[in-house]
Amino acid sequence: PTPRRGEILVNVICSPVNPSDVLYCSGKYSSPPKLPVVPGFEGCGTVVSSGGGWMANRLVGRRVAGAVQSSQGFWAEYVVIKAVEALPMPDEVSDESAASAFVNPLTALGLARPVIKGRHRAMIHTAGASQLGRMLIRLSNRHGFPLINIVHREALVAELKEAGARHVLDSSRADFQESLTSLARELGATWAADAAAGKMTGILAACMPSGSTIAVYGVLSGNESQVNPGDLIFRGQTVTGYWLSSEFRDRSPLGLLRISRFLGSARRLLTSDLQSTAQAHVQLEDIATKLPKLLESTSRGKIYIRPGG
Repeated sequence: PTPRRGEILVNVICSPVNPSDVLYCSGKYSSPPKLPVVPGFEGCGTVVSSGGGWMANRLVGRRVAGAVQSSQGFWAEYVVIKAVEALPMPDEVSDESAASAFVNPLTALGLARPVIKGRHRAMIHTAGASQLGRMLIRLSNRHGFPLINIVHREALVAELKEAGARHVLDSSRADFQESLTSLARELGATWAADAAAGKMTGILAACMPSGSTIAVYGVLSGNESQVNPGDLIFRGQTVTGYWLSSEFRDRSPLGLLRISRFLGSARRLLTSDLQSTAQAHVQLEDIATKLPKLLESTSRGKIYIRPGG
C-alpha cells in the first residue's frame, strides 16, 4: 500500500492473534467486515517510507508499534498506519511485547482502573491464565489491590500462584461457586472483568456482593451472557460492557492528552507488568493449517503471525 501525507508504511515484524482477531475473522466482531480484508488489529514493524509530514518523516527507519481499526491490518508484509498513532519502541522491548503494545496492555489498564482509583476494594477476572490475566496479576501486586483469578483447570492454579497470584479459583471444581461467593464477600470484590460471557456472567452476578458491577469484555465461551433477572432487580447487580475503542473516542485537546498519558503508561510497563510472551509463531501461508490447532490452548502464551518467517 502507498502511504498518504501523515501516514507511514510499516514492514511488519509480527502481529498477535487476539480474541478480537478471532471474532473478526469469524464475522462476529462488531459489524461483519466487507471482504476482502486483511486481519490483524495490532503489530509492530520497521517504518520503510513516509507519505510526508514532519511526524511521519521522523519515524522512517524506526521500529514502531501500531493499531488499526480499518480492514487493512497487520497480518501482512506491509501495512499503512497514521504516524500520530505509531509508538516508537525502545530496544529493550521485545518484538512480541511491541506487537502487543495496544490491545492487552491498554485493556488491562482500563479494566484495573476502577480498583486502582479506589472505586472498588477488589476485583475478579475470569480469564486468569491469559496474557491479559497475567498482566492484571502484576498490576494487582504493583498497586496492592486484591484480585481473584478464575481459571478453568486445576494445573493452572499452581502456575498462577507461582507467577505471583494470591487468589486463584478453578471453575471446574464442584465447590467453585461456594468458594467464589465466600472469597468475593471476604475481599469486598464488587468489580469483575468477564472475558468468558455465557453462564459465567450469571455466576458472577449470583456470587458477588450486592451492588456489584460486571464488565463483559470478551466472549471466550462463544455464548451470550446469561444472568438471573432477580440478581439485577433485587440485588442491584449491574452488567455492562468494556470495549477498548471507547477509550479513544474523545478527540478534544483534553481527551487527546488523556490518551497520550494512557499510552505512555502502557509503554513504560512493556518490559515488566505489561510484557507479553509467545507460545508460537506462524507464517502467513500457514495461518489456515496451523492456527486453528494452536488456538485450542492459549494459556501458554500468545500466538504471533510473523510475515517474515
